[in-house]
Amino acid sequence: MRLVVSFLAATGLALGGVAAWAAPATSSTSNIELPVSGSVVNPCTGESVAWQGTAHFVVHQTVTSNGRETLSGHVNFQGIQGQGSLGNTYQVTNTANFELTASGDSAQNEFTTTAAFLFVSQGPAPNFDSHTTYHVTFDASGQPTAVVTRNETSCQG
Repeated sequence: MRLVVSFLAATGLALGGVAAWAAPATSSTSNIELPVSGSVVNPCTGESVAWQGTAHFVVHQTVTSNGRETLSGHVNFQGIQGQGSLGNTYQVTNTANFELTASGDSAQNEFTTTAAFLFVSQGPAPNFDSHTTYHVTFDASGQPTAVVTRNETSCQG
């Protein structure tokens, strides 16, 4: 019995000690809608297309017990319309994912996003798509140390 009590007491102290030293992890999820706009060139025709509408964001935040923070999320467009410089109109669909990781002790972090856009012509102009990847690494003082951008567009016919 004495061994059991000592073991339970040691376990309780160890667990209590850990709980006292480390803050508990937290997480939360938010839904956000924001107006968005932009422009892109249709690679099939050279037409400049200005678009606008609403983006729906689902953002999840996690903070670990050691202070490391991760923001991750998903974005999709709702009711996005595009107007081309040659008079063509487009419906725009989009999906994007992103992640930001940050250390609790410094400004060192990384941000990555990938996005796919589909521009569907409402007339004779060909459809086209656009894929973008953007990655930035920041050092402990918050200065960007690496930036990688990839943007590809293609005709869909």
